[in-house]
Amino acid sequence: MPKVKVAKMADVQPGKMIGLDVMGKRMLLANVGGKMFAMDGVCSHAGGHLWEGQLLGMTVKCPRHGSEFDLATGKNTKKPFLPFAKAPDLRVYPVSVEGDDVVLDI
Repeated sequence: MPKVKVAKMADVQPGKMIGLDVMGKRMLLANVGGKMFAMDGVCSHAGGHLWEGQLLGMTVKCPRHGSEFDLATGKNTKKPFLPFAKAPDLRVYPVSVEGDDVVLDI
């Protein structure tokens, strides 16, 4: 897997998240208590940009229909508001910090 520098630590303050375009993938980078997490940035239910949603501890809530995903595992922890809707799990990516650089293994 290639390692890609995607941000500086100062770009994502604790309790915040941003969207990234990395090697053609829309990704989410979140800072929870000084620890960085990365996962697919587009909701698997209806394509909402997760970085525009809410960061609730270790959970990201989609702004469109309320699906929630665990940052550490990518697991869908809460289904969309719509009846019979599904939101498959998302992929997470290993994150490391090298100096002030945030690096992802893609």
